[in-house]
Amino acid sequence: MKLKVILFILLIYVQLFAVSKKDVEYYVKKYIEKKTHSKVEKIETISTYEIGGTNGWHVYFLSLDIKLKMGKVYRTRHLSQTVFAKDKKITFSLKNEKGQDYAKILKPLVPKSAYNKQHLLVGNVDAKHKILLISDPFCPFCQEIVPPLITAVQQHPDLFALYSYQLPLVRIHPASAVVTKAMVILHEEGKVEDYKKMYHLDVSEKERREDVILKAIEKKIGRKFTHKELMSPKIKKILDFDIAMKKRLFVTGTPTIFIDGVWDPTRLAYKRYIAQAKEEEKEEKGFFASLFD
Repeated sequence: MKLKVILFILLIYVQLFAVSKKDVEYYVKKYIEKKTHSKVEKIETISTYEIGGTNGWHVYFLSLDIKLKMGKVYRTRHLSQTVFAKDKKITFSLKNEKGQDYAKILKPLVPKSAYNKQHLLVGNVDAKHKILLISDPFCPFCQEIVPPLITAVQQHPDLFALYSYQLPLVRIHPASAVVTKAMVILHEEGKVEDYKKMYHLDVSEKERREDVILKAIEKKIGRKFTHKELMSPKIKKILDFDIAMKKRLFVTGTPTIFIDGVWDPTRLAYKRYIAQAKEEEKEEKGFFASLFD
């Protein structure tokens, strides 16, 4: 915890002729090692882009493996760090005119590898907009937002392609460890309606007993899952990929939604695209109707 605090609040300015990605990685590595007396074993820029309206500031999302001494033992810890650079300056904090730190309101761009067939839940792969969803079935906001989102994409398959990822928040929702495995299976089988129902199971999010959770699922959708099914190596591989993508995108909570590669903090931007599509359709119909007046 102390390490993260140090990284976020300290500011550095580097005297360079021009800051490149390698410069950012090099100076952040040296700075962290000096301040924490720990070795940075690996540092990598996973995403970078210019921040609109900042007159040239760029954001860099860094992935770091740091070797920390814990007592008499050294352990490697993974950290995610946001850094900003412009001209000769590098800083860990950059605020907008409202006083908001960009480190808290920006996220990495979604990599192309995230849009794979295995994670496509509904919609057309060639749709105009790509939505990436990361959720937990017991998250109250997910329960409110996700089912209507899935339904909206089902109704507009040529407008959206929805890619769904699992982020079981097992520390606060232990039951999600079992339910998300069942959801991966339902996803694989294309049972979208049953998938949506997983957000409204009649079982406590604190429940840890697998048999109790599976009975609640069976009662909800009429499907029996076995322990063997849930523990399949294939299911584990998919969930491991989901967790890796969560780290790659600096996701810490649910639901997190990206549209066309960019984080949507409102989680409702898809509604605006639907409204625009309807308006365009209305204008198009009006145009063709005018040709025959």
